[in-house]
Amino acid sequence: MARDVIDVLNDLIQLDRDAIVAYDRAIEACEHAHTKERLASFRDDHARHVVDLTAHVTSLGGIAAQTRDLKGKLIEGFTAITSQGDQSALLAMRGNEELTNRQYQAALDESLTAEARAIVERNYTDEQRHLAWIKDALSRKVWEQAA
Repeated sequence: MARDVIDVLNDLIQLDRDAIVAYDRAIEACEHAHTKERLASFRDDHARHVVDLTAHVTSLGGIAAQTRDLKGKLIEGFTAITSQGDQSALLAMRGNEELTNRQYQAALDESLTAEARAIVERNYTDEQRHLAWIKDALSRKVWEQAA
C-alpha cells in the first residue's frame, strides 16, 4: 500500500512544483499589485504543499519527486506564452488550477493512509479556493477595476 501512496503523493508533488513555476510566469505578466499579491499567495500555498507532501513521502520511507516532468514544462511554456497582462495570466491560471483541482480530486479516490488523506484534503481545499478566486476575478474583470 505504501508504494501506491508514495506514487500518488509524488504525482502531486510534481503537480505543485509545476504550479509554482506557472504562478511565477503569471505573476511576471501581471500589471496590478493586487492580482500579483493574490497569485503570489497561491504560489506560496503550492510551495507549502510540496513541503508537506515531501515530508509525508519521506516518513513512508519513499523518495520525494525532485524534478519536473515534460507536462510541467509544457504548462510553464503555455502560461508564459499566453500571459500578457492580468486577464491573460488569470485565464492561463484558471486552466492550470482546473487541472490541479482534477488531479487532487482524483488523488482522493485512491487508497491513502489517514495522514496522506488529511494532507491531500487540506491541499485540495486550497486548490478549490484558488480556482474560485481566479474565476471570480475574471468575472469581475479585476484588471479594469485596478486601472
